[in-house]
Amino acid sequence: MAVAQTQDLLDRKFDVCFTHADINGNGILEQADVLALAARIVTYLGEPMGSPKTQKLLQAFEHFWTHIQAKMDVDGDGKVTSEEWRNGLRKAFAEDPETYKAGFRPLAEATFTICDRDGDGFLEQSEFAKFHKAFGCKSANSELAFQKLDDGDGKLTVNELLSAWQEYYTSNDPNARGNWLYGDVWDNTVVVGSKTR
Repeated sequence: MAVAQTQDLLDRKFDVCFTHADINGNGILEQADVLALAARIVTYLGEPMGSPKTQKLLQAFEHFWTHIQAKMDVDGDGKVTSEEWRNGLRKAFAEDPETYKAGFRPLAEATFTICDRDGDGFLEQSEFAKFHKAFGCKSANSELAFQKLDDGDGKLTVNELLSAWQEYYTSNDPNARGNWLYGDVWDNTVVVGSKTR
């Protein structure tokens, strides 16, 4: 990874995530985007809407939105721009592990719990691919991410994924395994404001 890439790595990862969450593609995150992403995860995984796993996921997404909006929506308009998102994630999660635990970890836990379709504490590649599909990832990036995160046994533990998720959102280390959570971060198309990068 080039020096310029390492300097921009955390921002790039934040931009990729912003694009995943901006469901309607208008360059602004709103509560409707966040809840639509949760509904997409439920649908792609085939989980019934009224199930306890679905309810836990929806509650986690609502909590996450409340948490990030309070930290990031600097102008108080109920929306989060890509710049507010990037600055807010850096302050809230990359610089303060306790805030990450309070605002993001419950979302990560609920997401990976619902993705673990058979409840065995592992995600096989097919389960991981459905999670990625819900987030709008290309199949090639999903396969690459699984290969990079897998220790060779053909499955990922929920705890391994939670660690990868935390590294993705908090680490600027170009060698961190968590950088691969959504595949090649430099191969993902991201939208920042009105610009595609």
